Amino acid sequence: MSTKHPVENLLRPAYETMSATAYGLAGALTLLSPAVLMGALSTPSLSYGIAAGLFARCGQRFMQSRKLLKYQYEMHVLTGFTIDSNDIPVSKDDLYLGLGFEWTARHTQRRVDFDRQEFDWHRYRHQTRKYKAARALEKILRRSALTAWMAWVSSTQAWYNPVAPIPYTEGNPAIHAVGLWEGEVPIYERQSERVAHKFVVGTTRVGKTRLAEVLITQDIHNNEIVIIFDPKGDPDLLKRAYTEAVKAGRGHQFYCFHLGYPEISARYNPVGSFSRITEPASRIAGQLPGEGNSAAFREFTWRYVNVISKAATALGKPITYENLLMYGADIDPLLLEYLTFVFTQPQSENALHRAGHSDWNNSINAIAESDRKPSDKAQASRDRKTWAAVEVYKEAKLVDPVAHALIKTFEYEKTFYDKLVASLFPLLEKLTSGPTAELLSPNYDDLNDPRPTFTWDEIIRTGGIVYCGFDALTDAEVAQAVSSSMFADLTSTAGSIYKFGQTQGLSPELAALATTRKICIHADEFNELVGKDFVPMANKAGGAGFQLTVYTQTLSDIKARFGDDAKAGQVIGNLGNLIMLRVKELATAELLTQLLPQVEVNHLTLVSGTSDDTNPDSPNDFTSNTQQRISTKETPLVSAGDLTRLPKGHAYAMLGGKLYKLRIPQFKATGELPEDLDFLYTKMRETCDSGSANDDWFSIADLKVAA
Repeated sequence: MSTKHPVENLLRPAYETMSATAYGLAGALTLLSPAVLMGALSTPSLSYGIAAGLFARCGQRFMQSRKLLKYQYEMHVLTGFTIDSNDIPVSKDDLYLGLGFEWTARHTQRRVDFDRQEFDWHRYRHQTRKYKAARALEKILRRSALTAWMAWVSSTQAWYNPVAPIPYTEGNPAIHAVGLWEGEVPIYERQSERVAHKFVVGTTRVGKTRLAEVLITQDIHNNEIVIIFDPKGDPDLLKRAYTEAVKAGRGHQFYCFHLGYPEISARYNPVGSFSRITEPASRIAGQLPGEGNSAAFREFTWRYVNVISKAATALGKPITYENLLMYGADIDPLLLEYLTFVFTQPQSENALHRAGHSDWNNSINAIAESDRKPSDKAQASRDRKTWAAVEVYKEAKLVDPVAHALIKTFEYEKTFYDKLVASLFPLLEKLTSGPTAELLSPNYDDLNDPRPTFTWDEIIRTGGIVYCGFDALTDAEVAQAVSSSMFADLTSTAGSIYKFGQTQGLSPELAALATTRKICIHADEFNELVGKDFVPMANKAGGAGFQLTVYTQTLSDIKARFGDDAKAGQVIGNLGNLIMLRVKELATAELLTQLLPQVEVNHLTLVSGTSDDTNPDSPNDFTSNTQQRISTKETPLVSAGDLTRLPKGHAYAMLGGKLYKLRIPQFKATGELPEDLDFLYTKMRETCDSGSANDDWFSIADLKVAA
């Protein structure tokens, strides 16, 4: 079957079937009655040779017919793709994405051919007479137990059944089937290209999280650092991450942080780890509105938090949300404690002695108990002992930048100051209410708490695997605040690694033994996490070994998050590779289609005509002619309409400037979970099942715990 033609017609009837039948019958006739074909010339050796040639040709034509019929059959039936996680090819050089093919103009031509009018019987096969007759016959046969078995003849799902029932499927299987003529191959992305980051986009429940499982599995088995952000809390993603960690011998490196289940979650302080003292203030102020008049209040809040952070650090206190809320609401105890710290320093002794406050503690008590009044009425409502300590500090003419900043804050009228930092307290209240407070403001001195505490520095140095569930469906405000703080903390960590490497702070001996790993960040529901800290992470963290893979539904989600098309474009522009599953928004589809060229497709046009012969002496009454003309037309390599009709688990991938069409594998059942995580998985599974349909193209039973 030659394919060297200007127009490739793969949707025609399989004429090769008749040819194969003819060759087969001729071969059989040659063996049974050689005299019929060769008469007196027939000899056994000649007959066998001719029969062998005819059967060989029969086999060739049959295989051509089979290939064509199978291609046409797959236009309507999705091919299943189930794989065990142990069979995923793990490599330090390549990242496995699934099965597929590189999409070229040839596939666009076949896709256009499928929708052409003359091939309507392929698109609407379920409306043909023989298809309807087969279904009607099956109904009749199934009415009786004696004849029900006969229905399998017409209901068999196979390429050789011309009336095979078309199973229900979402999307258009033909979009992928156009590449099955040549066959599928494994699709890989170079690991070295992952520092350019990856953007995975697709509407709800089309397989983004299942793709995340495939990528996370490989990262875990490659012994990389894996950080998973999951705002909604997908139970199967958690289960996959843990079971693969156990399979890879890394179960001890697994941490589960979940806001919805604080009693079994690991603990994490989003503002407790920093390389510069200004970072906690930046992480908190960055979550406050900063447009218009709000900018001034945010800057004032930044200064307020920064002053508290510097004082707490000097006193050896951990910076936590609870401490910031406590001291933010009433700074007097912090100021008194810090001034006490200043008075005890050796460099303060001479100044206190000259001012007559050698016994500064008695001096503070004496001033506080005296009738002496503050010169500023605004300080009349303040704690009197703290005010007395300020007076001793001023009279001794001590110089301490942190104390000076705290005193300036103390001297403001409290009601006025509370208005300036009013936006700070609602944010801190969100993060310190209920059991969540124990997760985000851990008590480091409580040795009886079995829940582990982690920092990003620790995770990166020890090669950890962290699953972060934010329970966004229950409390979106807290989920967004915590996830934004985590992202900001990671950005700060990336900057530190970029400057000093992953072995910063280790002794030369330990640094020589340390393993440098890639930091693989998988951020599901990316629009819930993205903030201004993302852009510096995306365009600079690649040098620190960070590899981002982000997942979201639409472009509009990111635009809505920023409220600015330019900022959203800046975010998207920093994501080098694109994987697009089914989408519903035209603007989202154009993220891919606008990157692709126009290609020429061929159209075969039939032209026929007649003309009368006016010559009375001519024996011809008329002449006729029939022509086939090939015309070309420019069309997009992939149309936006096809992106809205992709089946579940199917995607287009733009990798390194090349376009691939791929199928994402479905994992088989995973292993068992420990008691605490099994409880968490069960609760998450109940919430997921009761909230909506399953997120995938396969049965939920496939995800039950393996025996």
